[in-house]
Parts: sequence; C-alpha cells; structure tokens
Amino acid sequence: MLDQETSVASPRISRVATAIENGVEGAVDGLWKEVAESGAPLMEQVGDDDSHTLVTFLWRDPGDTENVLVFFFSAPSNDDFSEYRMANLPGTDIWYKSYLLPSDLRTTYLFSVNDPLVPFNSYAEVLESLSRYRTDPLNPRDYTLQGNPSEFKVSVLELPGAPKQPWNISRRGVPKGRIHMHSMHSSILRTQHHIAVHTPPGYDPEGDDYDVFLLFDGWSYYNFASITTVLDNLLYTGRIPPYVLVMHTNEDQDVRARELPCHSPFVDFLNEELMPWVHENYHVTPDPSRTVVGGSCFGGLAAAYAAFESPDRFGNVISQSGSFWWPGKGIPDVEDEWMTQQFRAAPRLPIRFSMTIGSMEKAIMEYDPMTTHRNARDVLREKGYEVDYSEYTGGHDMVCWRGSIVDQLLSFHPGPKDSGTKQRA
Repeated sequence: MLDQETSVASPRISRVATAIENGVEGAVDGLWKEVAESGAPLMEQVGDDDSHTLVTFLWRDPGDTENVLVFFFSAPSNDDFSEYRMANLPGTDIWYKSYLLPSDLRTTYLFSVNDPLVPFNSYAEVLESLSRYRTDPLNPRDYTLQGNPSEFKVSVLELPGAPKQPWNISRRGVPKGRIHMHSMHSSILRTQHHIAVHTPPGYDPEGDDYDVFLLFDGWSYYNFASITTVLDNLLYTGRIPPYVLVMHTNEDQDVRARELPCHSPFVDFLNEELMPWVHENYHVTPDPSRTVVGGSCFGGLAAAYAAFESPDRFGNVISQSGSFWWPGKGIPDVEDEWMTQQFRAAPRLPIRFSMTIGSMEKAIMEYDPMTTHRNARDVLREKGYEVDYSEYTGGHDMVCWRGSIVDQLLSFHPGPKDSGTKQRA
C-alpha cells in the first residue's frame, strides 16, 4: 500500500523554508537550479531505513496555479483530496507533495493542474478525465502510451532499488530475429487486426518446428517492453528455446475493450483465422504444451479465456495484472469475477499459469484488481493448476510488466533465474 507522508518532511524543502525565514537570498532559485540539473522528483533517505525513500514531487508555478494533484495508483472518490494534493511553500513558486515509498518501486504518474476537485463516481469517469492530465515538466523521463492522433504520455518514477531490467536492452553481438508485419481482416469479428511476427535468429522453415508465443497488445509490448529484444537475449544465453512470437493488436481501444474480455467470437477468430494463418505461414508447433498465450490487463484476461476455451491449442498462460474483476458493474446478468467462476466450476484443464500483479494496484471505484486477482490465483491452485505467481512493487504499468514478463516466460522453462524481478507471494 501507499505510505503517505503525514509527519515526514522533505529535508530539501525544509532547508529552503528555513533559508527563506532567515532572509537568505537565492534559496528558491538554488532549488530550481538543482532540479534542472538532476531532474524531479526529489529522492531523499530519511533516517537509517533504506527500504523506503522519501519522494517529493515538484511543480513550478507559472503564475496561475490554484492547485496541483499527483495521480498514481489511485484516484479520489470522496471530498478528501489530501492524498493527492500538493502544498505551496508560502511566498514562492514551489508546489510540492511528499510520499514515503518502497525503495524498489518503479511506476508512472501524472499531474492535474488546477483540477476541478470533484471526486470520481466511476472508473469510466477516471478514464474520461485522462486528457486533462499532464506529465511532469521537471522530469525528463516519460514515454508515450498511445500514439497519434490520441497521443498520451506519462512520467516515469524509478527509485534506486527498482529491479534491473537488463533483458530489455539490446546487447552487442546478440543475433536479432526478424519482424514481419501483417494486417488481417476478420470475417468473424468484422474488424481489422495488426499482426507482427518475430522469427528467431537462424529461423529455418524446414527444420524442427518452433515454440509459439501469442501476445495481445503487441504494439505496446514491442514499443515499450522491447519484447523482441527480450526473446533474442534469452535465446542467445540459452534460457529459452527459439520462439516464433505473434504480436496481436486490435485496431483501436474501443475494439480492444469489446473483443479481449471473455468474448467468444474473439476465441473463434483465434482458432479459425489467426492461428491457422500462423501455422500456414510459419513453422510452429501444434503442441499446446509448447504454446504460450499472454497479455496484460484485458489481454491477460483474454489469454486465460482463450486457454480455457481451447486447452488443446494454448497450454501456457501469461497474465500480467489480468482483469479478473471483469465484468465489474457494467454488464447485467454476468456474475462478478466471471472467468474465475468458470475455472472453479470446470474440471481441471492441462494449462500452466504465470500470473503477476503490482502490489500497489489499489481498488478504484467499482474495480478491485488485487483482491480479484488473488481470488483467481487461489481458485486455480485449489483446482490443482500449476500457478507461478508474483507481486512486484508497482502499479498497473508497462514499465513494470516489461521486466516481470521475463520471469514469467522463464517459469515455463525451469533453470536458474537471475533477472532479479521476481517477488514470490
């Protein structure tokens, strides 16, 4: 859970306040000069406990600031905005908010400047408000979640103890696979699908067949998780067999929200259109025990559902913060945690699972991702499924998933695991 700052003050901000009280000139400019050189937020150790770091977010008032909120992990659902609201250092252009956070945290965040201070009533309202939020102009680290025409960026916070992510970095001397781009129209769904296929270095269409990994939200994994680099690096070091990676991306977010969460016609598309096309054009195994399906959020839920409906095709599931809360309150006549209930009621299937979720994925309005995710894990284990499960320090975030997916894929290939991202639960 989030450790809010209530009594712990930022030593750096306190020094500025003391200097102002003592009439020392240049104290405010000195802070901004320091931030310009080192970037924001401020990170400070308080006391002897290095397991937590005091993080202070900063905003420099251009002259019209009435309030600033910091959003990460959650959103306000009542009139108390104290968890999110920055304070102004009187007589200065400094706005700040401090949190005592786990030192191994990696996450993203946004600012809401001159927020209307109206609490949210639903998660839909949270999503509708995203366009008015902005990245931290004092933090040079950000990344784009969505491209044009609806560009959406977030700022990145990475504390000193955050797990390293070495597998996502291209290495000199490591052979690279090839990317093949395709577009597919589904006659079943009547929608377009973007398909990128990564074949491993030395791919031989006449040799032994290849393991296959179907990954939803492929555009995000390719651009932000460097998933093809991950596979190249792991293959080069002998950690995994060569995979043909199939990266699937829906044509837009509205289609994604309709097709990925437990949508029977989407599984028909996988079984009758996409995977037959993959087998026709690439030399991949039909063995479900060597076939992985995975994704994050709705993609993680879709992976579990695809395996549930087609265990003869998909024998391994990677779920990253899977939306096991679905359908929430929006779909009448569909029971809460529907996917979990299907696994509870059905006989055990020949499927292995690797599941991960951020330890800070707090409930937002009608959705409780952590509780429902743990419920799914417990039901699967009670039914006798093999479930590799972990919780990382962070939120619902690709900057975390890009690291945890390494251990999740390795969980299907026993051997030494040294990526440093795993936290058992």
